[in-house]
Amino acid sequence: MKNYNRVFILLLTVIALGFMYISCEKKPRIVKIEYDRSIKPITLEGKMLQSFSLNYAKEISEESVLKMARQLTSVSGKSLNFRKIMDINDGLMGLSNEKDPSASFEMDTRSGNFLYNGGLAEYKKNGSTPNLLKEEKAKSTALQHLEKLDLLPDIEELELVNIGGLNMAILNEDSTTEIYQKLVTVRYNRKLSDIPVMGDSRIIVHMGRNGELAGIIYYWGDILEKRIIELDDVLLDKEIRKELEGRLKAAAMDAKRIIVEKVDYVLYDDGKGQIEPAFYVQAKLFYEISDAESGEVMKYDAPYDYYVPVLKKPLAFYPYMETAKIKPTDSRNLKIVPKNNE
Repeated sequence: MKNYNRVFILLLTVIALGFMYISCEKKPRIVKIEYDRSIKPITLEGKMLQSFSLNYAKEISEESVLKMARQLTSVSGKSLNFRKIMDINDGLMGLSNEKDPSASFEMDTRSGNFLYNGGLAEYKKNGSTPNLLKEEKAKSTALQHLEKLDLLPDIEELELVNIGGLNMAILNEDSTTEIYQKLVTVRYNRKLSDIPVMGDSRIIVHMGRNGELAGIIYYWGDILEKRIIELDDVLLDKEIRKELEGRLKAAAMDAKRIIVEKVDYVLYDDGKGQIEPAFYVQAKLFYEISDAESGEVMKYDAPYDYYVPVLKKPLAFYPYMETAKIKPTDSRNLKIVPKNNE
């Protein structure tokens, strides 16, 4: 009986010490999320709720791929090896230039999206490219190239976001540097019903001297279906806010401070055939690191951006999803049956 009492007392002591350890253990620091004063209420009230399906199951023939490549080389005055078309991988076909490795053409035969580079061999020399177009002329010439190639989308969907350039930096023997402007670049994003489309959709036109075509990135899927979203299918405002803050805290566990700088209502193109509404969040995370030897504290900040879906069951596949909440609809694997026009 005495042994039993001793064991019982020992057990109680162990339990008591365990509780003391738990109560004294350092709790994880919870960082409060701050919002920039310019951010408007995060709400779906008054927002247009719609989503789109794109034709990502075109099954474009090799002949059509070669036809597009010939149009591009004809307009740009460049060359590719048309006798050697490459089946790169799942759905991708490509051409190259054996004399200039930087010249290439790749097309996704499921969507029609492509990347074309006329080659950079002639731009390797020191000095800026002569007669590069200024902004307004660059804008109009880029549209002319798209029209000539039969690639010009509905003008109402085009949103000019940047006119910039491709530069080359040279390090001289005396350690000085020089920067040469080689190409001028015009970028368009997409907008649908005046809502900006983020993600995959974009058209980027590179131009050299006198506006000659140097390359194009064309990611602009054809819309098959537009869907109106019912209120029962979207999250409540408070649920969206909870998702926004939960994901931000999870990504910034060691941050000393978190500031949300922008929250924009957008449409997100997942590059798999789905465009749906979401909130695009831009934040800044502030960190501190102490040097073990000197004790000096180094402070730095890092930008962080991400999307918050508003659908309860999103069809699109978002960058943060390792495993989608439901299996995303990849329209590239669907058979599309054209509807008769009535």
